[in-house]
Amino acid sequence: MPLKLEKPGFTLKRFGTKLEGFQVAVEEAWTSVPSSTCPVDTLAKKFSATVKNLQSWSHKKVGHINTQLGLARDVLHQLEIAQDARLLSNQERWLLHQLKRHSLARSSLQRTIARSRSRITWLSEGDGNTALFHLHARHRKRKNFISKLVADDGKVLTSHEEKEQNIFEFYLNLLGDAPHREITVNLEELAIPRHDLSELEVPFFEEEVWKTICSRPPDKAPGPDGFTRIFYKTC
Repeated sequence: MPLKLEKPGFTLKRFGTKLEGFQVAVEEAWTSVPSSTCPVDTLAKKFSATVKNLQSWSHKKVGHINTQLGLARDVLHQLEIAQDARLLSNQERWLLHQLKRHSLARSSLQRTIARSRSRITWLSEGDGNTALFHLHARHRKRKNFISKLVADDGKVLTSHEEKEQNIFEFYLNLLGDAPHREITVNLEELAIPRHDLSELEVPFFEEEVWKTICSRPPDKAPGPDGFTRIFYKTC
């Protein structure tokens, strides 16, 4: 069962797992939630705490890329204008080189984020057309979103809770209930072989879960919890 987190729109970027302090942020959030009597409830709370802590950590570690890049380019432009009119001081030259390195690093990170959001693998590696990336990302989001549903009585449902309840009732009525039957079929008289399905009730082992995680591709689209396979493989 997928975990529904408190903050929608969270998606872990692959480059985030390679940044310094990522493992520490995950460990702090994971250990901050005490265990409860229900393991599923404990797991959901741990993932929710991890999402909040990673969002706060990412904001401090990475920040708003476009704002940082725009500010660095503006200061860099002013220094280059001053360099045409006079000699720069040692501090100004040092700042000029640092801003160039900072701009290149943030430009590369900006392109990485755009590629991660859009997940267009057929474009060449050196293509920097970020507008196309964002266009495809927004189009995919709009296409996957159900803005409204029309109920059987003609009422238009727009809220998430109403749409969720309507879809649940539709499939519940579609599947129906199992009625009580007074007459049954004796399968033994039909000579139908029996199958031992007791293995389906055996609990999962840690080795089985880890083997399943390792066998999955790391770059597929994340689930409702926002975590990709690379998160589970890394953490």
